[in-house]
Amino acid sequence: MKKNHICEIPESLIVLGTESRFLKGKNIFKTSEKISHCYLILSGMVKIYIDHENGRRSILDFVGKFDWLGELSLFCNENFIKENKVVEEAVCLEFDLEELKNFCKKDAQASFYFASYISNKLMVRSYRMSEYMNYSLEKRLASFILSYQQDGRYYISHTDVSEYMNTSYRHILFVMKKFCDDGILKKDDGYIIADFKRLEEISTSAV
Repeated sequence: MKKNHICEIPESLIVLGTESRFLKGKNIFKTSEKISHCYLILSGMVKIYIDHENGRRSILDFVGKFDWLGELSLFCNENFIKENKVVEEAVCLEFDLEELKNFCKKDAQASFYFASYISNKLMVRSYRMSEYMNYSLEKRLASFILSYQQDGRYYISHTDVSEYMNTSYRHILFVMKKFCDDGILKKDDGYIIADFKRLEEISTSAV
């Protein structure tokens, strides 16, 4: 299931944003602060996660190019701000939340865009949960790599992926090694996708 693309965003909306940069390892939102801005990511990647009381961590999502952060606060009060950390240096368009709320009240096209974006986001997450219960890790990991690769390179750590997919680090490592042994991936400061076709075939397989 595809994410929304920048071309769908009304031009009148884009011009309201100002460019901001966030370095790797930094937070965009702090859990102790009230959300006052939201962000459209132009490049880079951010992980969204929850640290549980039992010491375990659940990674809810990785957001990247043309994804939004904080957009739910346009329509509801987010009492619980999820943990977030920049995985790859992020360049964003920053929007004042109140200004954007007022804009959406006046501009039907902008309101419809956000409604479509949030609906798509919920459907993608629902589909992902169904996938986890019905398909092999090999298929799911192939789909994940294709979704989050950038210009044929893939950098996300095995620890983050194991927390995201709720499986062991060892299992992730085993499948990644298999992809490398089969000539699908090549390890080089992360991974280079050497065989897109084969990776796509695995991602669309029925197992």
